[in-house]
Amino acid sequence: MAQNTILFLGAGGNIGASSVKLFKSKGYKVASVARTIRKEVSEHSDLVMTADFSDPTTINSIFETVERELGVPNVVVYNPYSWSIGTDPSNPLSTPIEGVQKDLAINTVSAYAAAQAAVKSFDKLPSDAKKTFIYTGNTSNTAIVPMALLLGLTKSSTWYMIQSLVATPRSISAGYRFYYVDERTPAGKAMHGMSGPAHAEFFLELAEKENQGEALATFVRGNGYTRFEGNTAAILPVRTLEDMVDAEYGLPGTVEAEYGSLLLERASIS
Repeated sequence: MAQNTILFLGAGGNIGASSVKLFKSKGYKVASVARTIRKEVSEHSDLVMTADFSDPTTINSIFETVERELGVPNVVVYNPYSWSIGTDPSNPLSTPIEGVQKDLAINTVSAYAAAQAAVKSFDKLPSDAKKTFIYTGNTSNTAIVPMALLLGLTKSSTWYMIQSLVATPRSISAGYRFYYVDERTPAGKAMHGMSGPAHAEFFLELAEKENQGEALATFVRGNGYTRFEGNTAAILPVRTLEDMVDAEYGLPGTVEAEYGSLLLERASIS
C-alpha cells in the first residue's frame, strides 16, 4: 500500500495546525503550505513551503515539490481564504476591482488550479489508494447575503466546481472524492470562531471514507456531518450536455444550430 500523504494548502495556526498535527499522528506524510509558516505547523510537517495563493501559477510547482520530496499526495486540502470588504456598507459593489480579483484568485482560481493538479496526482496513485480533495467553504453558497457578495460569488463558484467534479464519470470510476466543508452551529448558522480540532477530525474522517459522501459536507463540532434543510437550495441537478443543449432548434445552418452541434461534438470527443 502506498504511503498516505496530505498536502495542506493554507496551513494557518488554527485549522491548519490542528489538521497537520492529527494527520501526522495517524502516520501521514505531511506537506504544509502557507504565506507564513507557524511553529505549530512546521513541528508536525515533513515539508513546509511558503506561497502566495493570489498567484494561481504557483500551484503546479508546489505539487511537483511535494511529489519529489514526499511522494504523490492522496489527500489535498485547500484552505486559503480572502474577503475584500467594500468601502460603502450599503453598496455590495463598492469593493475596488483589485479586491475582487484577489478574492477570485484565492478563493476560486487557485482552488481550481489545486483541484486540477490534485487529479493529475491522483492519476499516478494505485487504485486502492483513497484520493480526496477538500475545499474549506462557508455558508455563502446557500443563500443571498448582499453584503457578502464577494464571498458568495467566489465560494459559490468553487462549490459549482466541486459539484461538477463529483458528478464527472471519470472521477466516479476512479474513486476520487471531492468535498466542500462547512462548519455550522447546531442551528445551522455560520461559525464566527471555527474549531481547528473539529475541522481536523472531520477532514480525517472524509479522507478515510471508503466512498464519496455528501459533497456539501456541513458538520457540527462533536457531531460530525449534519444535514441542514437550507443546503438543498445550493445543490444543483446534474444534467448531461445533451439534456441541456438542443442542437436541432432553429433552422439548419443558423449560428445557434451550428454552435449546439459543436458543443455536442466536443462533449463526445472528451
